[in-house]
Amino acid sequence: SLEFGKGRAATAYGTLAPVPNTPGTVDALIAGTSCVDFSNLNNSQKELDQKGESGQTFRGMLDWVKKAQPPIVILENVSGAPFDKMVSLMEGCGYYSTFVRVDSKKYYIPHTRQRGYVVAVKKGENISSGIADKWKAQVKALEREASGSLDEFMLAGDDPAVLKGRASLVANGSAGGSKSKTEWVKCESRHLLARSKESLGDKRPFTGWSESTATSMPG
Repeated sequence: SLEFGKGRAATAYGTLAPVPNTPGTVDALIAGTSCVDFSNLNNSQKELDQKGESGQTFRGMLDWVKKAQPPIVILENVSGAPFDKMVSLMEGCGYYSTFVRVDSKKYYIPHTRQRGYVVAVKKGENISSGIADKWKAQVKALEREASGSLDEFMLAGDDPAVLKGRASLVANGSAGGSKSKTEWVKCESRHLLARSKESLGDKRPFTGWSESTATSMPG
């Protein structure tokens, strides 16, 4: 997203391609810019205005929004991100905007993941000023606490499948906290298969790394 505000940006292969940034060519932008500088796990957090990875990628995205003017923008980031500032910047670009923090386990998903979302709707003749707040209220209205406990989805300790699984772990040396040797060859094969299915190729355009040449990092 650092290059989105420009006319061309690098693809996964490192080549430059045109960026669709003409108003009317994009109906919606759904994005998640870098979160590293906002994460609670980071002891050296940076603000949105500082030249950190998170601030730079957000600014790159914002530059693109200013040019492309998509009718709807939805942004995702970690719960600790400066959403007030993000909303203010989107409003400065001519959007009605707000944000909401949600927890995945409150949406009938068996997983705790706290995230925040910014929604921005381009101002227009037939667009109500309260449309962003209406979206926020609708998201909160979709909350649904789990109707069953975790235990209801787990097999009993003496279930044959559980006993078989435990026996398999012991046989493979994975029980009792010890770690089995990672089969890196299989991991690499699965990795290459996934890249092949996604038509990503097997080259490394940014580092130029290979088995026979030295690595050269970009920049």
